[in-house]
Amino acid sequence: MPIVFENVKHTYAKKTPFQFEALNGISVTIPDHVFTAVVGHTGSGKTTLIQHINALLLPTEGKVNVNGFVLESNSALKKVKLLRKDVGLVFQFPEYQLFEDTVENDVAFGPKNFGANELEAKQAAHEALKLVGLNESYYARSPFELSGGERRRVAIAGIIAMKPSILILDEPTAGLDPRGSIKMMELFKHIHARGTTIILVTHDMNLVVQYCDHVLVMQEGKVAIQTTPKQLFETNYEIYHLEIPLIYQLQKKLQKKGFNISLKNAQDLSSFAAEIVALKSK
Repeated sequence: MPIVFENVKHTYAKKTPFQFEALNGISVTIPDHVFTAVVGHTGSGKTTLIQHINALLLPTEGKVNVNGFVLESNSALKKVKLLRKDVGLVFQFPEYQLFEDTVENDVAFGPKNFGANELEAKQAAHEALKLVGLNESYYARSPFELSGGERRRVAIAGIIAMKPSILILDEPTAGLDPRGSIKMMELFKHIHARGTTIILVTHDMNLVVQYCDHVLVMQEGKVAIQTTPKQLFETNYEIYHLEIPLIYQLQKKLQKKGFNISLKNAQDLSSFAAEIVALKSK
């Protein structure tokens, strides 16, 4: 089922001198089984929006429908716990959430917390660790002895082990070098291919162009536009204060040199290079 926001408002510190309306009447549908990006400048409401999907925040007004769970300002905590099993949220720097003595125990904690027995939880943990590229040699190791990239994979495995149908990623490549970012995004691409709905919050427009099918642009607590990445960067995207993806920067420079190159089949630098070769061979 799609995720549906109906006239959602969220106000922080209501009825105090610090009152701030972070969401201002959001009505939007996020499609099921799609890789969606949520973008916008700092303070536009991106993180507030996604935290409504797994009920870390509840609407001040309006409602959110997530897989049949209707969230309103007075939603019961029991309902919220059931929802959080179905909606995984990977925070920025998720490795800071690790706390168990071994990798296996840390990843198995989520399934056990939602009712799995010891054997079921460990099986779920092993499957999740395999999916993120960590084999049995990691099971008994302390997560605090691993590299930064490995710790992040363990933390993500802990979310995946609960088998959520929706996975929300808040700046998941923050702090990673370019190679680490690619590995992380390829992991999420693989998870998406298995049928999981992915929602990505990012400032990196190169990731949006390369991996996402659908994009929401947030501006001053509202959804300014809902479109595809290609349509976004073929329109007047400057008004949203977004960075220009590298392939669009290259396209503009080549066009100034007389190369009429199309981005119809280009999503990354490799496919962009193939377009240049095809153009030169004509």
